[in-house]
Amino acid sequence: MSIIPHSFYFRHAITLQEVKKIPHQKGRLLKLPAACTLPDLTFQQDASKWGTVKLAWNNEGLGISLKVDSKQHPTTPAETFQVWIDTRDTKNIHRANRYCHLFQLQACGNTRKQPLCTQMTINRAQSDAPQSDLSQIKLWSELKNNGYELEAWLPAETLNGYDPAAYPQLGFYYKIFDSELGEQFMTINQEFPFGQDPSLWSTMRLES
Repeated sequence: MSIIPHSFYFRHAITLQEVKKIPHQKGRLLKLPAACTLPDLTFQQDASKWGTVKLAWNNEGLGISLKVDSKQHPTTPAETFQVWIDTRDTKNIHRANRYCHLFQLQACGNTRKQPLCTQMTINRAQSDAPQSDLSQIKLWSELKNNGYELEAWLPAETLNGYDPAAYPQLGFYYKIFDSELGEQFMTINQEFPFGQDPSLWSTMRLES
């Protein structure tokens, strides 16, 4: 049996659905349709996927949602959802540059159980992405008995180099951590340096 994950042998490219009327001004930010759900790219049929991630775009920014519905204990600030975004989708570099972003999202922040977004630096980056104005990022979350739902809207202004007309592809990767359920990865796991190597991120095609 191979010790290398099956997903490592592929370069994944996913066509993202354009949703023009997001974010919503009232209630939930996104409420993305099922067509926006990212497929399981790990090829591990015996693995239990407890987090559902959806992604959509328009010219104004990027919408991301996460639903976790397998918990038996309350959601805490320990649960994190990290997303890596490369607005140039550069696959021939192994160290992040100024177009590579890392955001950490939490459905339940440290105070008042409100959602929280933090921009983090990427280890060993050639250069860091500009610090985004986090006040422009819109968040929504709902805590439930068996988990939570989390939605984030990242405006174009918070993503250095975001320009769907000129660069209709993004590099994207995510990792979900839950203090009860463990870790869920988009493709490969922590045995590979996905956290600092953009060539390991999947390609998201921004097609109308």
